[in-house]
Amino acid sequence: MLINALNDYYDFLSEAGMASPSGTSPQKITHMIALRADGSIGDIMDVREPGKPDKNGKSKLEPISVILPKREQRTSNICPNIIEHHPQYIFGLSYDKRAEIFSDKNKKDKEKHERFVELNLAYTEGMTSDIVTAYRNFLKNWTPANETKNAELMNITKEYSQLTFVFCLDGHPEIILHDENGEIMQKAMSVVSVDEQIDGVCAVTGRPAEIASNHDNIKGIRGGQDSPLVSFNKPAFESYGKKKSYNGSISKDVMKRYTEAFNILLSDPKHHYYLDGLTIIFWAMSTDDSKETDALISMLGFGDEKADASEVDEWLKNALKELSEGREINLSTAGIDENVTFYIAGLAPNSGRITQKFIYRDQYGKIFRNAARHQADMRLDGGGQQISIWRMLREMKSPKSKKETTPPPVIAAIFTAILNGTRYPDTLLETIVRRGKVDKSINYARTGIIKACINRNLRLNKKKEEIKVSLDKTNTNQAYLCGRLFAVLEHIQQNALGNLNRTIKDSYFASACSTPSLVFPKLISLAQNHLKKDKYAISNNILIGEIMDKFGTEFPSTLSLQDQGRFMIGYYQQVQDLFRKKDKQDDTNND
Repeated sequence: MLINALNDYYDFLSEAGMASPSGTSPQKITHMIALRADGSIGDIMDVREPGKPDKNGKSKLEPISVILPKREQRTSNICPNIIEHHPQYIFGLSYDKRAEIFSDKNKKDKEKHERFVELNLAYTEGMTSDIVTAYRNFLKNWTPANETKNAELMNITKEYSQLTFVFCLDGHPEIILHDENGEIMQKAMSVVSVDEQIDGVCAVTGRPAEIASNHDNIKGIRGGQDSPLVSFNKPAFESYGKKKSYNGSISKDVMKRYTEAFNILLSDPKHHYYLDGLTIIFWAMSTDDSKETDALISMLGFGDEKADASEVDEWLKNALKELSEGREINLSTAGIDENVTFYIAGLAPNSGRITQKFIYRDQYGKIFRNAARHQADMRLDGGGQQISIWRMLREMKSPKSKKETTPPPVIAAIFTAILNGTRYPDTLLETIVRRGKVDKSINYARTGIIKACINRNLRLNKKKEEIKVSLDKTNTNQAYLCGRLFAVLEHIQQNALGNLNRTIKDSYFASACSTPSLVFPKLISLAQNHLKKDKYAISNNILIGEIMDKFGTEFPSTLSLQDQGRFMIGYYQQVQDLFRKKDKQDDTNND
């Protein structure tokens, strides 16, 4: 599905002028070499542009993207290209940091340069434009041994090996060697491949075609090197007498289209997101999907890139309000085509290739409404913005760990639940409850996740949702009441003794959550002593009585995983309510 979808998306990119013509590919360039008519270098100009500012307002220079003749796949072998843009091929030199001088002694650099010159002279034979003539003179006249102290090269020594280059005429930076209407680019776009001809039927189009022997690398997958999506790099993967990527039966044309569409998505921050070990890409089958991606990015909490943050946020608030009131979300008011086909895929690196962990396709309206339903399920009173998927994963990890990652199958299962509107994986609730007990920390995000897991399971089983967005004094579930009671007892201790190094939460929270009958009798006994020093003793004692009246005869002996979640929700909501009451009481006393 992924290759087929990317192949189709290429047509929309091409229509929008974002896809490169056949025979070409986009490349990152840092500098431009200005050539005189005789081929000598007049100047080397930095063409990088300021990137996105960091938290301190500073920004790094970023390479620009230009369209050049399509590159051959880079291997460990020497592989020159037309208008080669790496310095070792162009100059045949390496920089010696100790001697602070360029050297032509590296045999591999020498061979790279010689093969680069040979290929490009043959390719440009018969071309007569001024820029190509200057380029050919450069190829013929440049002698690495004579240029070890070249003044222009000495200005770029620090980053030399990481830089990439294109060419222009000295004094005329607008006359460039890679002009799309120039002789070199026109030839690149018209050349037919002369690789080994393997006729077959393309698995994507179903038409007879020349099958690709290798697939282009995909750039930007987190955690791995540039590598292809389709690769048969061991004999064990080969079948029917077909070697290399002939097994994939993907035509060269489709290979070029889907790989370029893939790389364009990974180069645009509004179409991809990094989540632990996964790279998430998403797009609509449209020439302009900015409104769709902006809205989904905000609803799921992906990154900070928004077309108009204030407008999007306000619209999202209204959408969530409509959903909470039982009304249908109206996407047309935001200029969104809810019927457009939308894709979301998760990918991870593997040995020598990229693996697809999940892919989801549906109408945008359904995807967005499921994402909105997900946020509504997690909403609590007093919360801020949407809980991002990144925040959900962070709450599943130890706060002391900086290297812990969530397994891709768990991330895929969470995405599936969100995008399909189905139940969350059991691992999510189990991990959040365990972290709450181990860390003794129940915050807004963890409580919201637990609430969403419990309520969604009930809703999908045709039962009434029981957890509300704020404290529910009518809820008689014993686990929920235990959580409320624990919050009140902790509050009384804090009022009586002030800030302590170790509170009842530090000592008893995990056991109270799991086996209430073993812990609460002791805690209530302690509370009687604390109430003597609590200035709010009367109101807090009444609150204890109100909660205890709903218990029945005794505390539950053990709590299931779901009930432990209810305990934590009751605890969190009661704490929030007590804080609000305390603030009001303090304000009254100050008056």
